[in-house]
Amino acid sequence: MRVLNSLAIIPDGNRRYARKHGLGLAQAYAKGFAKVSEALDWSTEAGIRSLTFWALSLDNYNKRTQAELRVLFSLMNRKVDEVLSDPRFDDEEYRVRFFGRRDMIPRQLDARFSKLEEKTAGSVERELNIAIAYSGRDELLQASKRLCEDYAAGRVKRVDEQALERRLYSPASPDLVIRTGDAHRLSGFLPWQVAYSELYFSKSLWPEFGKAEFKRAVSAFSASEARLGR
Repeated sequence: MRVLNSLAIIPDGNRRYARKHGLGLAQAYAKGFAKVSEALDWSTEAGIRSLTFWALSLDNYNKRTQAELRVLFSLMNRKVDEVLSDPRFDDEEYRVRFFGRRDMIPRQLDARFSKLEEKTAGSVERELNIAIAYSGRDELLQASKRLCEDYAAGRVKRVDEQALERRLYSPASPDLVIRTGDAHRLSGFLPWQVAYSELYFSKSLWPEFGKAEFKRAVSAFSASEARLGR
């Protein structure tokens, strides 16, 4: 039986949930944010040490209206305030890190992200990673640019996989990726890192994703065989 140490989640379906239940986007997104807290509890119970969420894709950042982005960023501000007062993040249990095109998000929000990262920097027990304004293609492009610059400047002598991995936003590879919303694709999420990850696609919209299905995903991983390309 395999042990699940790292999990990544693509929480898809908030907008469809809003249409399905006749809710405003703010209400639907708020339910999605609450589900993140639940998933954090489930992961802790399951002994998962690393949890990664794709909070906002770069594609969605470019396609969403300014009004919708304001709703999302407002909820993120509120959630950071909640986390800063959450005792789980006071006892060095979770280290929080945000990655992606942080230069594209509001400066005030990014400053709060940095404050939360600083507060939890000493944690070695568990980690919570949040992809914000993230695109896998952009991650590979930016990593390649940095590698070329470092090579030209003599800061790196050999161009290989390890050198590129060190320049990724998030070099760690998740054991399991869960995507909700009934889409059987990864949409460019962590393309380098998920080469050997197990994948679990759920029909549930993210706000409807429950603990029972979470456990089914974990069980499916535990029963799988690690082939690593073999």
